[in-house]
Amino acid sequence: MNQKQFLIRGTFLLTIAGIGSRFLGFFYRVFLSRTIGAEGIGIFQLILPVSMFCTAVAAGGIQTAISRYCAEYYVKKQSGNAERILACGLVLSVSLAVLTAFVIYGYSDLIAIRFLAEKRCAPLLRITAFSLPFAVIHACFCGFFIGIKQVRIPAAAQMAEQLTRIGSVFLLYYSLQKGGHSMSFTAMAFGQVAGEISSALLCTLWYLGSRTTDQSGNETTLFFPEACKKILTVSAPLGLNRMFICVFQGIEAALLPQQLILFGLTSSEALVLYGTMSGMALPLLLFPTAVTGALGTLLLPAVSEARITDNGKQLSKTIEGSFCLSFILGIFFFSIFTLFGSEIGWLLFGSTAAGQILTELAWLCPFLYLNTTLVHILHGLGKTFAVSLQNTLGFLGRLAAVFFLVPVYGIKGYSGGLFVSQIFIFAASLYTLHHNTPLHLPVMEVFLKPLASCMFGICCYCLSGSVLPYLRQNCWGSLILNGCIFMSAFFTALWIMLPQKKNPAAQK
Repeated sequence: MNQKQFLIRGTFLLTIAGIGSRFLGFFYRVFLSRTIGAEGIGIFQLILPVSMFCTAVAAGGIQTAISRYCAEYYVKKQSGNAERILACGLVLSVSLAVLTAFVIYGYSDLIAIRFLAEKRCAPLLRITAFSLPFAVIHACFCGFFIGIKQVRIPAAAQMAEQLTRIGSVFLLYYSLQKGGHSMSFTAMAFGQVAGEISSALLCTLWYLGSRTTDQSGNETTLFFPEACKKILTVSAPLGLNRMFICVFQGIEAALLPQQLILFGLTSSEALVLYGTMSGMALPLLLFPTAVTGALGTLLLPAVSEARITDNGKQLSKTIEGSFCLSFILGIFFFSIFTLFGSEIGWLLFGSTAAGQILTELAWLCPFLYLNTTLVHILHGLGKTFAVSLQNTLGFLGRLAAVFFLVPVYGIKGYSGGLFVSQIFIFAASLYTLHHNTPLHLPVMEVFLKPLASCMFGICCYCLSGSVLPYLRQNCWGSLILNGCIFMSAFFTALWIMLPQKKNPAAQK
């Protein structure tokens, strides 16, 4: 399989799995919003930075390191060394995961009260501690399979995790309902544990069932200390950065409701607003990253392979194509959330606040999706430290917004901080990429034509509403029809304006 086929096929598989998983996740969140409520979702969201910090401690950048080195050994036809990298990564990750899980379980009350300022988070922390070893096993195997270009396995594991997570919560809900009890937010934590166990088991069984003993005759054996050194060289700075980011996210999660109280909200109102943003609006905004995340995941081994083989032309084409696709997605979904954000928030969650926040955050889309792609490209180029520094500085900007802007402007101040942070990361990543690759981005094709397509789609949407006023009804039928009108106009204009491949035979 050549590079282009790998990117297209792999992105398709991971995108289908990601979209399917997120569709299930949206219905899951709608179900939770109607059974647990926004406050319960907000309480669960408070523990996510702690969970992410534990994963960063245990796995850090080990998944990234496994993917990168396995891709390099795969190109060199050294399958034995790729498996040794995986084994080393598993030993390091699982050891740290077990140790971290014991700490979180033992100090859950202290973390909930002192750091999260919400004692109801303590049982959630104790439950999620059990998911940590399985989460890092899943992460290491996904890095290995992506590195050796077996994308269908991570895609299947992603779907298995989501289906098990949702299915277990549904079963718990119906069991409690039959007994006359109501479901609390701890059910979400049980679902997380069940999902991680299922994905880890699937990856492990798949690896054991498909493993071969074929070795290259001239392969140099990679010993365990050397493999550890390679992994730690890449994962240590990346892991430290992720740990810092998780600490910042924990501070942000604990501080944002408190700063909203200073703005004038009650404690319950602040938690409801935080749960609406983090549990409803942001997941909708991040939905298209199913595409850019899949593309970025595959770009890391693809860029590493092009770098190892010193194929500058292939590297340049890969980067430019992925950049163009990410920007088109960004400008398209910016338009979708700007035009239909209010209707989407109300129809999905029955919340006008979710729709309003989604509309305000739509400006993030182009930068958010481009940054996902750029960060993975820089990882593939070995610019781990630069990525870590840029992400850290960007998040510090978000924290500054929480400290200084939220007490004055409320949730709008936080939205502004998010926007400035993403612009900074985009500019810094583009600068780093420009100084390390032969990057050439034609302004007309990459930027101006998608923007013109966006304007044409918006004009067609506005014209249809003025001619047919009944299209402005707040219902699913109207939303779908309006979305189809905009989508058809946008992609038709884009197809007409983007350059078409010329047929040499026709030219003759």
